Amino acid sequence: MYKIMIIDDNMTNLIMAKKVLEDIYEIVPMSTGTMALQFLREMPDLPDIIMLDIDMPDINGFFVLSEIKNTPRLMNIPVIFLTAHSDPTTEIEGYNLGACDYITKPYTTSILRKRIDLHVQMIEQDRRLRKYNDSLSKTLNEKIHNIVELEFAIVEMFMSLMSSRSVLVSDHCERVSKYMDLFLNALIEQGDRQINNDDLKIIIYASKMHDLGKMCMPDRCLANLGDLTLMEKEYNHAHTVLGAEAVKRVIDAISGNQFLAYTYNMCRSHHERWDGKGYPDGLMSTNIPHVARILAIVNSYDNFRHDNDGQEPLSHEQAMNRIKLWAGTHFDPDLVDVFLTINEEIKNLL
Repeated sequence: MYKIMIIDDNMTNLIMAKKVLEDIYEIVPMSTGTMALQFLREMPDLPDIIMLDIDMPDINGFFVLSEIKNTPRLMNIPVIFLTAHSDPTTEIEGYNLGACDYITKPYTTSILRKRIDLHVQMIEQDRRLRKYNDSLSKTLNEKIHNIVELEFAIVEMFMSLMSSRSVLVSDHCERVSKYMDLFLNALIEQGDRQINNDDLKIIIYASKMHDLGKMCMPDRCLANLGDLTLMEKEYNHAHTVLGAEAVKRVIDAISGNQFLAYTYNMCRSHHERWDGKGYPDGLMSTNIPHVARILAIVNSYDNFRHDNDGQEPLSHEQAMNRIKLWAGTHFDPDLVDVFLTINEEIKNLL
């Protein structure tokens, strides 16, 4: 049952309004504004509508309405003014303070009942809409959660397969994702607007997939022995295209998936260079996708520290110096500046 509070110092009007409405509504009568405000502040269950007289001896309706609209707990209760004034100034003042409707005195009981019924219908429709939106939001969140879980399961499936194919590559991908976590958070703290904070977790997971194409590489290429023939090196470069094309086939079937978009960009472009001398597309500077430019730095750092193209691995300090040296040629110099700020965190990570 909807609850209506009627605030009116005229007992005749108060009794009449109560009699007209009490058959289907719970009526809370109040004879002064002061009493009504005190009661509203203490009520566990608030009224659904307030009918408020303007002219009252203690405090007038304008003051009561102002107090209601400035109290967070009360501000959303619809307030209908009751007034004998017919001048537009009074009406405009009430609307400016937050009244939702006016009923002019003297009123007939049928008009009063009809106006209250209409406002109750609007409240009912609003509640149904809110309930529907809450249900829709819950369903959508559940679907998003299921999609994210599936995305993460795909990543773990790839990692499991890759570890059977090459532990070197799977361990590299795990380490790179940890570096990405540190690096992305540092970029966000520095105000990088190209990174969507809501996508942070899926970017980190997607970074594990950057060497997806290496599933197709021969054993010699995967071993990173450093003595590959020119043909083998060219074939090794193709892992960027092979991985990206595999992801694109899924994108063509499922459009608009941000996880797949990040995965595609990182697979294809993590060996592009800032100066345009990278592969596979020879992209230059900001034409390289932002996430791929970020990944290029942490990917190279890990390669320096472990495989180093078949040469002796570098120390942390040597690897950081090389990245600093290659800023503006291999790497985005602005990103390198941020990467250098997390020098100690990178060093202590693994």
